[in-house]
Amino acid sequence: MKKYFIYTILFVIVLTLFPQQVQAQSNVGNIAPDFTLKALDGKEITLSKLKGKYVLIDFWGSWCGPCRRSNPLMVELYGKLKEKKANIEFISLACNERNEEIWQKAIINDNLSWTQLNDAHSHPNSIAAKYEIHGVPTCIFISTDGKILYREHPVTIIDKVKKLFGIAE
Repeated sequence: MKKYFIYTILFVIVLTLFPQQVQAQSNVGNIAPDFTLKALDGKEITLSKLKGKYVLIDFWGSWCGPCRRSNPLMVELYGKLKEKKANIEFISLACNERNEEIWQKAIINDNLSWTQLNDAHSHPNSIAAKYEIHGVPTCIFISTDGKILYREHPVTIIDKVKKLFGIAE
């Protein structure tokens, strides 16, 4: 009982002194955790350098059926936004990819023409872990000032992005 009381007091002290560290960095409203990673095309991508643009990060996997089924919807959205010259960057971040060749074939087969990153290349500090991604597909939509606006399934995010950029159904 005494041990439990001491642990409770310590926990309350930690919450009081370090509230921002206890709160998840990847929550809606927080500044998106920064990362730098080489894209499939060899270009180095740093999230914080994209400030001033909206950023849509799609956490997915070539092995994930629901991810692959949502890819055509993402391709359609990307095309409409590109045509509109919208102020947005798309980033697909592959999670738990064990085979580089299969991942690259999926990118080609699904016609994913925007920035492609593989979280397997980010070790020891996984980007998916920074964003607390526990399942795919998951999308993170970041505002021009670097704050997380939405954290949802791709279909829900797509609808919200369409509304934001005035894209009619």
